[in-house]
Amino acid sequence: MQNIVLGISISLNGRYSIQGKESFEGLSLWIKEVNEIGGIYVRELNKRVPFELKYYDDESSVDKCKQNTEKLIRKDKVDFLIGPYSSGLTLAAATVSQDFQRTLWNHGGSSDEITNRGFPHIVSAITPASIYFNGILEMVRKIDGSARRIAIFKAEDSGFSKNVADGAKSYGQQNGFDVGEYSYLSGRSDFSALLGLAKDNEPDIILGVGRADDDLSLAKQIIEQKIDVKAVGLVVAALKLFKETFGKHSEGFLSTSQWEHGMKIEPDFGPTPIEFFTNFRVEYGKVPDYLAAQGYNIGLVISKCIEEAESLDDNYLREVAKKSEFNSFYGHFKIEPVTGRQIGHRLVVVQWQGGKKQIVHPVDLAVAEPVYPMPDL
Repeated sequence: MQNIVLGISISLNGRYSIQGKESFEGLSLWIKEVNEIGGIYVRELNKRVPFELKYYDDESSVDKCKQNTEKLIRKDKVDFLIGPYSSGLTLAAATVSQDFQRTLWNHGGSSDEITNRGFPHIVSAITPASIYFNGILEMVRKIDGSARRIAIFKAEDSGFSKNVADGAKSYGQQNGFDVGEYSYLSGRSDFSALLGLAKDNEPDIILGVGRADDDLSLAKQIIEQKIDVKAVGLVVAALKLFKETFGKHSEGFLSTSQWEHGMKIEPDFGPTPIEFFTNFRVEYGKVPDYLAAQGYNIGLVISKCIEEAESLDDNYLREVAKKSEFNSFYGHFKIEPVTGRQIGHRLVVVQWQGGKKQIVHPVDLAVAEPVYPMPDL
């Protein structure tokens, strides 16, 4: 064997291109670093073997993602199949991988449907969407026992959005919040009417759980209308794109992140969070978002399973992954064996403070105190 071939359908164009490119850069950096030392040692071959990456741009299209995934399996005969970015595309890839009885190493699809559908060949390294905003609500409840009302803005045509919203609603109600939901179709640019309806209920917290463009449009109008609330949490606010878009007006906005370089993690192998942050910045001339960390981390997960299995057998590696438990720079890895659902990894709550994204919850991982209520818009 000359190379271990990894295959991925990734969004280098289309609505998910920003996220797709960054996750692709993270994966590519991991491959470069492993190959610089000759590859990964495979005991059954008694030698180091470098990695090769085969990829196709799915242009954020479900149909192209399916075509690409089948091509990677049938034509390219890749050794390991890595999932795309986005929950919808990951579901598409999972359907194909299931048909061919191939493991899908999932780094970019957090919709609960991915594991709830019963695909037995999924290994997910990403925390499920249904608990995405629990941390924000937990943090607010600890700070402010008087906070009572939540307004959730969700894209009803997005499985990810619905999962996040349903999870936030359930958790909020369990913790004494009244929850109002405001649904829209993804791609909406004018939220004035929905914001008007929400304002009538005087919410303490606004949560936006749409796709990136949806959340950006919602944030723009929250800022323009100077909506008076104690906290605003948006999925997109975890990305540097949010600060680049709104500048000083990003202050005080909250989000949930799968990874930040300030996380206090002692990895069992591989780089520390700050080492990955530094290496990525040197390689690409920019700081990484959690998307890049997800791409890099799935490579680490595969390599860890190869080392533990002492083999390159796809099915055997999946069985090894089911039993594995370890810490990487990304956090804790442990999956539920039957579904492949990630149950070990912890999310963090971040807030823009002084032009920087700071971890503010949970307490043991926080690097700054939350600013609450948020500053006036």
